[in-house]
Amino acid sequence: MIEELIAWARLDCLPAAQRLGLRREAAALAVRHRRLRTHWAEHIAQTRAALLAAARLSAAAPDAPRRAWIMGAGLLQDVPLPELLCLFDQIDLVDVCFGPAARAAIRKYSGRVRCVRQDVSGVLEDLSRDPRRAAPAMPADAWCASVNLLSQLPLLPCATLLERGEAESAVERYGTAIQQAHIDALGRVPHACLIIEYAQTRANAPDEVLLPGLPEHLVADGWAAGPRWHWPLNPAGETIEPTGRTMQAWWRSGDAGS
Repeated sequence: MIEELIAWARLDCLPAAQRLGLRREAAALAVRHRRLRTHWAEHIAQTRAALLAAARLSAAAPDAPRRAWIMGAGLLQDVPLPELLCLFDQIDLVDVCFGPAARAAIRKYSGRVRCVRQDVSGVLEDLSRDPRRAAPAMPADAWCASVNLLSQLPLLPCATLLERGEAESAVERYGTAIQQAHIDALGRVPHACLIIEYAQTRANAPDEVLLPGLPEHLVADGWAAGPRWHWPLNPAGETIEPTGRTMQAWWRSGDAGS
């Protein structure tokens, strides 16, 4: 508890996000990352490698962007910032909460790295907004990356609506709309990377696909499948039943999406 309070105090959070509990969630994640750093090390390395591979593809394209827009980067745990700065002139770290590492990066790389406090769902200030209209556009002149964010976007907005007594079926549609709006916005920029939790894994049980139909949708829209790896999200001893996630990277590079 004390660790989480210290982590909470070190976060800079968008007020609308804090009201829904996102500052508390980010603090808990920071503490878990420290506690499980050995278990999560390969996942972090794979995420960084996938981001760098996607960025290099875009940097090699004829219309290569000189700017990066990285969403879900507030704690800066899985972003290979020094390597990306070799490919881009400007990097915008985009999130609702930022920790000490992100603020230190601004000082270290003055003028080249910014922290952009933005709700990429567009609904946190007003949950009655239609997610399909609320999601802000992403900069078309940038390489845009969504890092382990898609499954997280609807969680607290949907939990809040359920607490208010909204019907489960309506809340489920709302959450799906938040995710689809994010994918649609990312699909409108020429250079992009999407890293998602594709399936939940359990010992001695089939994988549970978390986003059914999404791979087919992405392929139809010109995305190419990148590497897949396993994240032991809840290793033995963390929960009664160990669970993990199958992660998947996708990317687009120019209009070829390859």
